[in-house]
Amino acid sequence: MDQEKRDWTVVAVVSAGWNPSSDDPLAEYTRGQAKALIPIAGRPMIAYVVEALSQSRYVKHILIVALDPAADVTFSVPVEYLPDAGDILSNAESGFDYALAHYPEADAILLSTSDVPMITGPIVDALVEECLRTNHDLYYSIIERTTMEGRFPESRRSYIHLREGDFAGGDLLLARPSLAVENHDLWLRLAEARKSALRQARLIGLGLFFKLLIRRLSIADAEQRIGRVLNLRGRAIPFPYAELGMDVDKPFQLEIVRAELEGHAHASQP
Repeated sequence: MDQEKRDWTVVAVVSAGWNPSSDDPLAEYTRGQAKALIPIAGRPMIAYVVEALSQSRYVKHILIVALDPAADVTFSVPVEYLPDAGDILSNAESGFDYALAHYPEADAILLSTSDVPMITGPIVDALVEECLRTNHDLYYSIIERTTMEGRFPESRRSYIHLREGDFAGGDLLLARPSLAVENHDLWLRLAEARKSALRQARLIGLGLFFKLLIRRLSIADAEQRIGRVLNLRGRAIPFPYAELGMDVDKPFQLEIVRAELEGHAHASQP
């Protein structure tokens, strides 16, 4: 049984291709480069993500999609680079397919953005262990509002209002090798609408959208409906670590993570 296994092999796929347009709030920080390269305490943001993944006891390989190797980022561990496939979903599919082809022994593929620099190795391990207790195709983390605001009170995340409470989405997904991405266009529209639960619910169906509006949608309802539409077995995981939802979309969120990570850097200096 998976819940008895503790030597899982996980391949991490980090998407790093997004380059903010000139009217994006982060454009002045990227200076025409990829968002993943925004400096924090002297290191590019993606370096923190890769370091956390490398500290996981389960992550054995790290793939970076859509970051030009010529950017010359120094990572603490070896990584493999994959070219930009064109959009967020295609990049995820490219990493997923590469992982299955080159690491057929993998128990799961962990999909991560490059803008969650607050995650740590133990947080990654906790997510993997919680996910692989059950046998689903796709696992997605959600963070309850009190957890999110208790850790990052000024983060101003967007929340989906479910029967069990208000939840923000986490930025790490875990997928089993059994996951099959059908209906590429729908997946892409869902990925593009990932910051808006209402837009995603509208794409999946009016019943789900209506239940969400009147706050009668439960986690189980969402799992079942999404599973039917996308033809997969999905599981939403209320997760106790807000760092998973502390992605950097706005300048004030960048300043939140900079303040904490720069504080850590100064504290570690002799």
